[in-house]
Amino acid sequence: MNSEIEFQNNEDLAFFGKVNASISHELKNILAIISEAAGLLNDLTEMASKGGNFELDMIQTCSKDIVEEIQRGFATIKQMNTFSHSVDDPLKRMNLIEVLDLMIHVAGFLSFASKVRFDPLAEAAPIVLTCPWRLQNLIYQSLVYAFESVGPDGEIQVSLHPQKDGSARITFSGLGTKSARTFPVDQTRQIAASINAEIGMTGDSHVLEILVPQYIESMR
Repeated sequence: MNSEIEFQNNEDLAFFGKVNASISHELKNILAIISEAAGLLNDLTEMASKGGNFELDMIQTCSKDIVEEIQRGFATIKQMNTFSHSVDDPLKRMNLIEVLDLMIHVAGFLSFASKVRFDPLAEAAPIVLTCPWRLQNLIYQSLVYAFESVGPDGEIQVSLHPQKDGSARITFSGLGTKSARTFPVDQTRQIAASINAEIGMTGDSHVLEILVPQYIESMR
């Protein structure tokens, strides 16, 4: 039993490490673009002070790039904060559309990320009582595998299907065959089992499914 708990704790730490690394890399990219634009603005200012000629639209372009990157930075920090606070409660009621949206954005920071098509539900979003970070881990792992399977130029479809018993089925469809590894592995199934969820591929291996129960009383 202690070995299982240790395994889950290690998996949780590894997951948070991977996500935080990708978020920090995204923020670094944002700062690099801002720094480059600010440097160009400084060069243009010096040129103007020495009586040099320059195009006004160059300043406008730099200013626009800086504003856009600042807004992207704020959005990324908001996503980082939301993700970080998912460890606050071991069990919490979660809006599955919000969870999927967050993980799609976070996984999208990966260099090999594919395009994702996620159509919102016409009905109310399913609310489940679960362990936030382990559910997010399953979704993140599934997205990573989906990206690997179709490549950065491909596209996957993520869908959410509420079930009559209150559970919800998350599907990742349009998967390809570019990934060289088998998924899900036993460790991933063990994480799913810890929150009474199920994860598996369909027979043709082009659709991955996660079945999330409506609620759990405790983690295994």
